[in-house]
Amino acid sequence: MSKASAFPRVVDLDGGINFRDLGGYSNSEGKTVKWRKLMRCGHLANLSEQDLNVLEDIGVTQIHDFRRKDEQTQSPSCAIRAEFVDDYQISIGDISRFWEFLFEGELTPESSHELVVNSYRSCIDVVIPAFSRFMRKVVDNAGNSSVFHCSAGKDRTGMAAALILSALDVPRETIIEDYLLTRQHYDSTKLIEIIEGHLRDAKVDNWERAWLTPYVSVHQDNIEAFLDAIDHKYGSIKRYLTDALGLSQNDLDSMRKQFLDD
Repeated sequence: MSKASAFPRVVDLDGGINFRDLGGYSNSEGKTVKWRKLMRCGHLANLSEQDLNVLEDIGVTQIHDFRRKDEQTQSPSCAIRAEFVDDYQISIGDISRFWEFLFEGELTPESSHELVVNSYRSCIDVVIPAFSRFMRKVVDNAGNSSVFHCSAGKDRTGMAAALILSALDVPRETIIEDYLLTRQHYDSTKLIEIIEGHLRDAKVDNWERAWLTPYVSVHQDNIEAFLDAIDHKYGSIKRYLTDALGLSQNDLDSMRKQFLDD
């Protein structure tokens, strides 16, 4: 849970999208994640000059962009005065199966939801190269502030946030609550409209918005599938952090020292 603080969870930026701080959460030992050190969000294409100043004042020195090249081209990030790490190229899920189900008349709200849940469940090994490098960067930048994001700040970003909070020994219940905050801070209407434009371009004339909702929103089943799959294959999230992502116990200790207050 979050402790009371002068810092709001949402960073007040003119052009911020789902821009949230991971600070204020309590870990299993009662220590608290420091504010304005680790921030998650959607794309950074709409930031104002004042926003850039705010991020500089906070001390943001690294921006981690998980988006594919086509996403970056469509919504290029503003010139934030920080180091950009933008070659992760993470894809979550198999969108081709969505089209396959749609064209075969098998897409329903339930099957669409299950496709998304399965994408979270099945990606735990695919994301290892990207997330291992990301976690290393976060450890090495612990003296400053880091921002990590994708397009909407919900799927790839949600997984990354779950890994960071797990490394800081924040309880799973809190991690899930943080994931679900996107419901309050992201308007999925525009994304649905974009998808519907793609459907029209593909000459699809029959769909229901309820079929698309699982792709543009967040559901507890999603993040639980990701975390449960890790537990099932690796035994625990800590084993995943060390055995799959390559963090040492010293790295985890350093993260807790740098990112937690007593």
